[in-house]
Amino acid sequence: MLKESNHLLWSSVRAIMSQKNLDVTLIKVPAHADDPLNNHVDALAKAAHTDSHLSSRPSSELMAPCILQFNSLPVDMNIRKFIRDIFDAKSLLTLAVLPRFNSYSSTSDIDWACTKFCLNNNKQFVSHRNGRSEFCGFRIKILLDMLPTLTTLQRRKPHIYDPSWLCPQCNSSPETLDHLWTCPYILPEFSPFNTFKTLLLDLRTVCLDKFLSATPLIPLPDSFAAEFMALDCWDCDPPSISCLRLARGLIPISLTGFLGTYFSSSTIWSILDTPLHDFHFDLYVQIWLCRSIFFHHWESAQGITKKMKSSALGPSSISYPSSQISPDSSTPSLATVSLDSWVSW
Repeated sequence: MLKESNHLLWSSVRAIMSQKNLDVTLIKVPAHADDPLNNHVDALAKAAHTDSHLSSRPSSELMAPCILQFNSLPVDMNIRKFIRDIFDAKSLLTLAVLPRFNSYSSTSDIDWACTKFCLNNNKQFVSHRNGRSEFCGFRIKILLDMLPTLTTLQRRKPHIYDPSWLCPQCNSSPETLDHLWTCPYILPEFSPFNTFKTLLLDLRTVCLDKFLSATPLIPLPDSFAAEFMALDCWDCDPPSISCLRLARGLIPISLTGFLGTYFSSSTIWSILDTPLHDFHFDLYVQIWLCRSIFFHHWESAQGITKKMKSSALGPSSISYPSSQISPDSSTPSLATVSLDSWVSW
């Protein structure tokens, strides 16, 4: 019984049927069918919902083995779902307060419910058969800022990766997660930054088209498209904080707050979900995989081997790779490699 929704209400119905010795046959009536009796019941239910003098039946009269309470309120829903929702909420709260999400500004600027929805739906796109299990890991790692960028590797293994090294692709800034999308690169036509801007603006266009074709709660004003495109999460040159968060999969509340004026939460989440997934997949293929290939060759050029990276030993047991590099290239990068060598990669 506790598995059904509104089980306390059904217990009250059963108690009344038992006390009055009623023989009741339940007949499902289609919604909005304009059935007179169904309309009357709806009116009674709405009146009871707003009646401050209405009291519930004593628990002793309910035909229920037990009545669970949460914060002194009876739980009148599927108990399994209720407990799962409680633990999901606690897990989401634990995630939201991680220090890694406070590097820019308050986490209150993030719509955590929408972020969780889009991340959970990541499972439907992933399987070992379609080869996207690696992409699933990528999406989680950019959310948590756990991609093995050079900055991350320098923190984890400073005895292998010199902390003074800059981004191997541009040699101008540390290779952080945000720098992946803003790297100018040594060849402008292959700049990750240009690719990122193109993908982000494509995401904006796709989302706008979907919302314009969706059914709103209220009519959309003529200024809707202009206001949507002016949101700060689309500011990519230079990228705004909201833009960089969106790239990580953290949905800015400025975006959902604006859309919430015209659409329900379920509509907003379902529309954002697939385009955001496709946006991240394009980041994975067009920026991260390409960068990883170049980074592998760069590591080889520095004498960093797979054995060195997999070793748990510290600097006392492993020769420092920078000793294999000439003094003239203390900050090695792809920019120091000849063009012929770069093209061969």
